[in-house]
Amino acid sequence: MFFQRSKRARRIAACTALALSTGMLLAGTASADTPAPRPSVEKPAPAGTALPKLALPKADGSRSAGIAEAAEAGSAPRSDVDGDGHSDILWRGYDGEVYSALTSGIEGSQVYRSDGSADFVKDIVPIGDQDKNGTRPEVLTLSSDGDITLYGDTTESYGEFRWGASGWQIYNKVFSPGDISGDGRPDVLARTPGGELWVYVSTGTYNAPFHARQKVGNGWHVYDQLIGLGDSDGDGKGDFLARTPGGTLFYYGSTGSPYSVKPRKEVGHGWDLYNQIVGIDDDNGNGIGDVVARGSDGTLWIYYGKGNGHFTARQQASSGGGWADTPQLGGAGNVPAHGKEGMLARDKAGTMFWYYPTGTGKLAPRQQLGETGIAAGLNLTEVNSLGPDGISDTLINYEGHLYGDADFGGGWSAINLIAGPGDLNNDGTGDFVARDRSGVLWLYRTNYNGTALHARVKIGGGWGAYDRIVGSGDLSGDGLNDLVARAKDGNLYLYQGTGQAGYPFKARVKIGGGWNAYPKIVAPGDITGDGKADLLAVNSGGELFRYSGRGEAGWVFKSRASIGTGYQTYNGLY
Repeated sequence: MFFQRSKRARRIAACTALALSTGMLLAGTASADTPAPRPSVEKPAPAGTALPKLALPKADGSRSAGIAEAAEAGSAPRSDVDGDGHSDILWRGYDGEVYSALTSGIEGSQVYRSDGSADFVKDIVPIGDQDKNGTRPEVLTLSSDGDITLYGDTTESYGEFRWGASGWQIYNKVFSPGDISGDGRPDVLARTPGGELWVYVSTGTYNAPFHARQKVGNGWHVYDQLIGLGDSDGDGKGDFLARTPGGTLFYYGSTGSPYSVKPRKEVGHGWDLYNQIVGIDDDNGNGIGDVVARGSDGTLWIYYGKGNGHFTARQQASSGGGWADTPQLGGAGNVPAHGKEGMLARDKAGTMFWYYPTGTGKLAPRQQLGETGIAAGLNLTEVNSLGPDGISDTLINYEGHLYGDADFGGGWSAINLIAGPGDLNNDGTGDFVARDRSGVLWLYRTNYNGTALHARVKIGGGWGAYDRIVGSGDLSGDGLNDLVARAKDGNLYLYQGTGQAGYPFKARVKIGGGWNAYPKIVAPGDITGDGKADLLAVNSGGELFRYSGRGEAGWVFKSRASIGTGYQTYNGLY
C-alpha cells in the first residue's frame, strides 16, 4: 500500500544523503572545489491497493445484537469504532500508523491520533468502553520503544489522547480478555519474556486507567499466541485463548477474580494454519465471543463461538487474500514483529534494490533505490530500526567512520562485520553488534533517536569462527531478539537473546548443518506475517529459500520453501 511505505523511502534517502555528503560516492569526478553530488535514492512506491475490507457471513441470518444486548450477554464489543454494536478490526500498517476495517463491510480509514504522535505503533489493544460513557471504545497502542498510550472514544478515523506511560517493553504480549474483574470495564493482561502473566485491572479514570499490576502466574512462555476472547461461557466475564507453536488451542475461563484463571481446556488442533488470531467478541448476536483468524495467504476466516471456548466450522470473512499486506492486526494474539520489513539487495554493478514482503512468505517485485551503481564498493549493512520510527537503518562503514542517520564516529576500520537484530538490552531502543578483526564481538547500544551510541560492551571472543552472523527479530518465541551464526564447517547456531546488556546472549545452540550450501544468508525480519523472524538463503544457483521461524529455541525453523530464482545477480543481500 503506497501510503504506508513513504517513511521507508525517507530513511534510505536520509542515510544515503549523509553518506554522500562525506564524498564517499561520486557519480562523476569531484574536485576540492566541487562537493560530491547527492543524488536522491527515494524509493519508488509499490502499486497502491485499496484498504482491505471485511465480508463477514450472516451465520444466523442476522447480526442484530446492539451495544446494550451484547453488554447484557457479557461479550460487549471492545473495538466497535463505528457504533453499530459489533467489533471492528484495527490494524497497523508498515508505516507504523493505525487503520480501521469495519465489520459492516464499509471501507475504513487511517485513525488520526489527536496528540499528533509520530511514534511507530508496534501493537494495538482495543479495550472497549472502559470509561463507560456509552460512546466509542478506548484503544491502547504500544510503541516500538515501550510507550503505551490510551486513546478514548475512538472512531474509524480518530482517537482522543487520554493517557500515556513508558516501560512496557518489558512485556512481549499485551492483550485484553474483556472484563475479568466484574466491574463492567475491560481489563488488560501482559506477559513477560520469562513467562510471567500480570493483570492490570481497569479503573475507568482518564489519568490513571489501571490499578497497580498483580501477578497471575508463571509458565505462560509456552504459548506463541494469547487471544482475548470476551465472554465464552456465559458468566459475564472475559475469557481468553492460548495457542502453542504446534497449533494446539487452549481455553482459559474466568474465575471471577482478576488474579487467577480456571485450569486450561484443550479446544482445538491445527490452529498453526493461521499467522494471527483475533478475538472479535460477539459478532452474530448469541452472546458468545467469536474469533477471526488469518491464513498464510492473507484470507480471513471467522469462527463463531459455541461456548466454553468451542467454535463452529470456519467461514470465509474476507475477499481472498486481501489481508496479507497488513503486518499487525489489532487484538491479535501473536508477538508483534517490528524494525525490519524486507530485504536490501545490491547487484554486481552497485545498484541497490529493496524487496518488500507480501505477508505470505514471499517477496514483492524489487524496487530500485537511487541511481544505477550508486553503492558500488560500499561496505554496508541493513539493521533493525535504531530509532523510534520502527523502520530499518542502512549503516555504511567508510574510511573508518560509521554512518547511519548520523556519523557514529571513527575507529570502525577495525570492524569486519555488523549485524543488527534489534533491541538487545530491553530498553526500547535498537542496538547492533559488531565483530572486530581479532574475533571479538561488541554490543553497541543507541540513544532514543538512534543517532548516537553508548559506550560499547564486550560480548566475547571467538566469533571469528563464523563466516556469517545475521539477525533481525525474535527466532526463539520469547519476544527477545536473537542472532544466528554459521561456522565455516556449515553448522548453524542460535544465540538466543537475554535482554541484558552485560550478557546479551545465552550459550549457543546448534540448529542445523549443511548451511555452507548457501553463499548468501540474510535476516529479513518477519515476512510471513506471524510476528516471528524468518531467514532467507540463496544457493550457488541463485535460488532463494525461506526458512520460516517456528518460535521455539529447540526447533527454530520450519522446512525450507523455495520462493524465487535469479538471486545470483547480487553480490550482497542485507
